[in-house]
Order: sequence, then C-alpha cells, then structure tokens
Amino acid sequence: MRFKDAFPHQTKMNELECIFKQLHEQFPERNLQLPHSGEYVSDILKLASQKTGNSFPDKLLENRLEEELFFRSGFDTELYRHLRYLPANWHSHSFLEVVCVVEGRAVNHIQEQELHMCKGDICIIAPETVHAISAFSDDCIIINIFLRTSTFEKVFFGVLSDNDILSDFFTHTLYHSKTHPYLFFRTGGDPEVFDFVFYAYREFLRNHQYKERFLNNIVGAFFIILLRNHGSNVIVPEADSLGHDENVIFLLKYMQENYTSITLKDLADFFNYSERQIQRIIKNCTGMSFSQNVQKLKMRRAARLLTNPDLSVSAIAEELGYMDSGNFRHIFKKYYGMTPAEYREKM
Repeated sequence: MRFKDAFPHQTKMNELECIFKQLHEQFPERNLQLPHSGEYVSDILKLASQKTGNSFPDKLLENRLEEELFFRSGFDTELYRHLRYLPANWHSHSFLEVVCVVEGRAVNHIQEQELHMCKGDICIIAPETVHAISAFSDDCIIINIFLRTSTFEKVFFGVLSDNDILSDFFTHTLYHSKTHPYLFFRTGGDPEVFDFVFYAYREFLRNHQYKERFLNNIVGAFFIILLRNHGSNVIVPEADSLGHDENVIFLLKYMQENYTSITLKDLADFFNYSERQIQRIIKNCTGMSFSQNVQKLKMRRAARLLTNPDLSVSAIAEELGYMDSGNFRHIFKKYYGMTPAEYREKM
C-alpha cells in the first residue's frame, strides 16, 4: 500500500501548508526551518490563521504538552500528518511520539542532535524530550503517532516480554539516556511496517465503532512487525557515538541466548573486543555491568521456572548453570528477599 494510493487527497499541499510555505519564503530572515520557541513563531501561526480564516490549535503554541490535555477521553493513541512548512518549534510532552517519514526528507532536532530522516525512517522519542521537526519540502509526508506512556510500555515492551535483556536495553535508552533519549529505525520503507502505519492512520480518520480499541491493536501489530523486521538493526545513537553500535543488538542477544554458561572472556573473544571494552559497551547500553545483567537474567528465569511445581529447586539451579544449589538459594534470597521455596509458595 502506498500513501498516495490510500490517501490521494492528502498528497498535495493543503491551503494551510501553502500559506506556511509563502510565509517561509516571505520572511527568509526568520529561519523558520530552524527550531525556535513557540513565542518566536507565534506571530507566524497567527498570520496563517488570519489568512485561512480558521482558528489555530492552541496546542501548537505550547512549549510543553500534557497527556491529560492532549488525548481525547477514552483514547490512548492519536495520529496526525505533520504539516509541511510548519515552523519548527521546540517543545516536549509527557507522552511518547513515533515519527514515521512516509515520503521525502526531514530533520528531527532532538536536544543537541540533528537527526536527518528520509523515507522509511522511524524515530521513537521518549517523554519529556525537547525536540522539533523541520519538514520544509513539498514532497515530505510524515505521520506522527502519539501514545500514552502506559500504553506504549504495555504494547512495546510486551512484545519483548521473552527477551529480558533487550527490554532492559530499550528501557535504558529511552528513559535513562541524558543525551540520546530516542530509538531510530531505518526500515528502507519496509511496506509491511508502513502498511500498519497507514491502517492506523485510516482508522484514526474514520468514526467507526470500537475505534479506540482497534487503534491500539493496529499500533500493537505495528510494533511487533517493526521489532521483528528491524529490531536487530536499530540505530543506537549513544552506542554509535562511542563507535560500536553495529554489534550492540547482536551482543545483547548473544548474552540472552547463552547467559547460563557465558563468561565475560567468552563474550569478548566472540566479538573480538577486550574484556574492558565489552564491559564498557554493556554498561553504557544497559546501565548494568556484565555480571549484573547475567544475574538478572538468571533470577528472572528462576522466578518463571518456580511457577512449575514439578521442577525441584535443585533442578532449576542446575538448569541456570549453578553447580551448587545452596549458592543459588543464597543469590535468589539476596535478589528477591525470600528463598526459592518461599517465592514458590507466595506465587
């Protein structure tokens, strides 16, 4: 499905976009394509409003948007096509934004970075992140998906429920990175991914029964396909700035698959790094050391296995690579504050 086929009436510039383009060309000294505060561009927005004869949404003048005021009652998801030539203004919000470039090119200014996006690129921006989008060309088409934080976490991290270390990695990148609080996917315009973007957008424009629930399901499927097809080659900005992003996801997946027996030396040798380098990479990308990651993986697996009454504690310890079940019990109690037997009884 192509955007121009699904939404032919939205491919051409609308009246408001034409006016924004005229104002951009009329006042070149204002550099409206560069990020400015809402106050700096407020006169341009008012001029556009006067020319169209329509009142302009006040939310476009806000420097910060609150979840309670942005989302309609009962809705967890909102989708909008980004207006071409809309003055780029710095803003933040208490919810997640997913920027999907359908056609053309744009610059996504995120704090100190300039993220140059082209057709097929998708960027997930964390809450409370100051950013601005510059879409200053006739052929640029961007669909923005806005999600309540609780909905995003339920859907996105629900997909990763069986992959603890990747879930931790994405959580750390989005919520704990001070310099790069976003995830960047280059999908190459993957039609399977963008079909779901278009399905969601079409449903958003309609007024059908069960719209709210169906939107959530479509967006959930979008994240599943995005992670299935492109989760392994997500661009990790913070890792990239340190010069080793190409191996990060494979490294974390390798840890996830071999955590019961792998050592730091094994991991370093496999990826051709020194132990010091591999330790630094893991710490930067997850916020935890190698040993902390491995222990967390083992303890989470132990907790799941303890829900099976047919497995003895000794058998679980052996499956997780502990030669001494007493040592396993000691570590488990230190981690969860109760013995494996007490945890099982509580569950």
